[in-house]
Amino acid sequence: MKRILFTVSALVAASACTAVAQDYPHSRHASAECTIDVTRTRDGARFEAFARSHAPTSGQYEFILTKEDADGSSDIVQGGAFDLSNGRESSLGSSELSLARHGRYRATLVLFDADGELCRAERRS
Repeated sequence: MKRILFTVSALVAASACTAVAQDYPHSRHASAECTIDVTRTRDGARFEAFARSHAPTSGQYEFILTKEDADGSSDIVQGGAFDLSNGRESSLGSSELSLARHGRYRATLVLFDADGELCRAERRS
């Protein structure tokens, strides 16, 4: 009986470690966070991309806004370099979209360094 409990405990512990690795594939970059603030406006929405770092971090970012409505679809793409100091939050870009009735949007922010993706944030309507 003790052997079965030990085996079950080991399997539970192993699966918990696997779940954490799958949920956080970029855990080496846990010091960087991405967020997108969305503010409704009279004719649509305003988007602002933010990054925060708990350790000095630099690299490139890409901020993509996509809208789809009765008039069709369009993309706004912003990007460039970023350099974050320890504990500092920085606004990386902002834009406003007009949305026709029943319009939809998707906003995506991705930060990269020389080793790959640091963080990703996405907002959808």
